[in-house]
Amino acid sequence: MGKEKQMAKKLEVKELNIEHLAAVMELQNKVVGNLQEDEKHFVLTRSAQDFIKALEHEHTYMLGVFDGEKLVAQSIFSYPQNGQVRDMPEFDCDTANDKLVVYKAILVDVEHRGSGLMKSMLDYIEKKSKAMGKTTSIIQIAIDNPASWISALANGMSIRKVDYDPTDGAKVLYLAKNLQVPTRSEAQGRMAMFVGKNIHREIPALFNKMQYRVAQGYYGVGIDKNTHSLIWEKPRDNAAKNRIMTQPLVQASGQGRTTRY
Repeated sequence: MGKEKQMAKKLEVKELNIEHLAAVMELQNKVVGNLQEDEKHFVLTRSAQDFIKALEHEHTYMLGVFDGEKLVAQSIFSYPQNGQVRDMPEFDCDTANDKLVVYKAILVDVEHRGSGLMKSMLDYIEKKSKAMGKTTSIIQIAIDNPASWISALANGMSIRKVDYDPTDGAKVLYLAKNLQVPTRSEAQGRMAMFVGKNIHREIPALFNKMQYRVAQGYYGVGIDKNTHSLIWEKPRDNAAKNRIMTQPLVQASGQGRTTRY
């Protein structure tokens, strides 16, 4: 039996509480400790107090994946309320807060990467969110963290905006998914953007290319491994919506950035 099958038998997804705080801190320290110096901006390092606030907040939840008794992945997700200043106010401005689920702080143990843990967590969150009547999930990911945004694409999210983070100026991707529609709407156009066999080497040039495609009304929807390409589609109803979602941010929110991986 392969390693993946042995691992899958032991994995359990469940919501976390204050009793899991030490395990969450240990996982974060391990993940950050295994990053190269120029990769550490991928993860917004949180203090124990930050995690406590998330655990105690009425509309914020923490989810974990356990391999036996060991926490090997975790994420935070929130359900912003109407009238509140939410994370990423510069993105998807046309969706009401109470229809959104915001993904943030997704961490996966380096020894379990490639085991589908991110997908397991997103599937769980989507099921919960759909039952609550949520229509859209959103996330922000650093462009030079392709492992994370490729995983998000594989889970049905699409790249809708490519910009600089209004707080720290990092180059980021904004992704979203319609939770109530099982498949994407019919595409008006489709094209492939070659990213090469070593996508990390192409990142500097990709940022400008992605911005250009989004400005044309395209969504980044997936990776074609055979051609080493990022696939873009232009939804038929995208013209007006794209103008709203890509408008520049006039003033940064006073709320701290908590959405990047």
